[in-house]
Order: sequence, then C-alpha cells, then structure tokens
Amino acid sequence: MVTITLRHLWIIGLISLLCFNSLAIYNVSDMTCGNPFIPILLSRALTTDPWRGMTLGYCLLAIAASFNINSSILTTAFFGFFSAFLVSMFDTPISHDFLIGTSSLLILFECMPRTWRINLWSIHWITIIVVGNICFVWMMYSKYSGIYTLHEQQCSWMFITEYITFWLMNALVLWIIPGDMYPKDAICEEGQKRTAENRNVIKTKLLDF
Repeated sequence: MVTITLRHLWIIGLISLLCFNSLAIYNVSDMTCGNPFIPILLSRALTTDPWRGMTLGYCLLAIAASFNINSSILTTAFFGFFSAFLVSMFDTPISHDFLIGTSSLLILFECMPRTWRINLWSIHWITIIVVGNICFVWMMYSKYSGIYTLHEQQCSWMFITEYITFWLMNALVLWIIPGDMYPKDAICEEGQKRTAENRNVIKTKLLDF
C-alpha cells in the first residue's frame, strides 16, 4: 500500500506551481512583449486572471500544510504571499512588493540550514541568496539607471533569475519537512487534546471537592 507523506504532497504542489507559472508566463508574455518566449516579471504574470486565482489557491494549500509542520513563521510567510497577490487587485505595487519581500525573508529564516557544512541544503539556501540578489540589483538598476526603455524593463531574460529564486524558495521548505510526516488536521487534534486535558482537570477538581 502506497502512503502519501506531507513531503510527497509538497513535491506535487511544486510541480503544479511550475506548470501553471510556466503557462502564465507564456500567456502574459505574449500580450506584454509580443513574443511568448521572452521572460517577464513573474509577479506581472501571476497577477492576471486566471493565474492570480491559481496562485491564491496554491498559497492557501501551503498555509494548510504549514500547520502540519507546526511553523507559525511559515504560516505567516505564505499568508503574506496570499495577501500580496490579493492586494495586487487594487493596483498597489509597493504593498505587493513589500509583502513578497517580507514573506521571502521569513521563509529563508525558517528554512536556514542547521549547519553551514557543505551539503545540498546549504548550497540550495546560498543559491537562493545569490540569484535573488542578482535579480534584485538588476531590477533596481534597470528601473532607476535611465538607460533601459519600458519595454526592456518589462521583457528581459534577466527575469529568469526571479523564476529560479521563487521556485527554489518554495522547494526550500522540503528540507524541514520530516520524511515520516503525514498530512493531518493538527489544529483539530491539538484542540481535542486540550479539551480532554481540561476535562480531566475539571474531573480531578470535582473529585477533590
């Protein structure tokens, strides 16, 4: 009998994320750049319908999974991503960027390697930092240097660095999911446990009385 662990479900979620992100980029890039094979800002692609709805759905599932991991930091991070794509409907780019940045830092903090010895986890984490900074510096330079046209700012192969950063960041969570952890309603179980404990306390007090 095949058993599905939380890690398996997260991998399935990552595959679905890659698929609908790629379709969103292909579709919106064609409208923005006139060529579906020129990379554009991922946030631009995912803040158009129906891709925004798919992104919000992915964030909700990630929030549910983070409860199983028992990490309030991850829950906050993915709620931040959810909020970022939600507020983007009201033409608030600065708020969107702030929420994306804050949520990314939370994930990086929570999924930081437990040791800095050279291993796949530390290489994974450092790669996100390096590629993410390359993306950030280029975006700031292209926007404020004055040497790039609007079309060049919106359509560039440099956005590949953003895709790598975002996808690797979502994959980073795999390192902190125990291999034997199964999906379950942790909140419900915790509530039932506390209820049972409270009942036992009440019974004890009544017996003592």
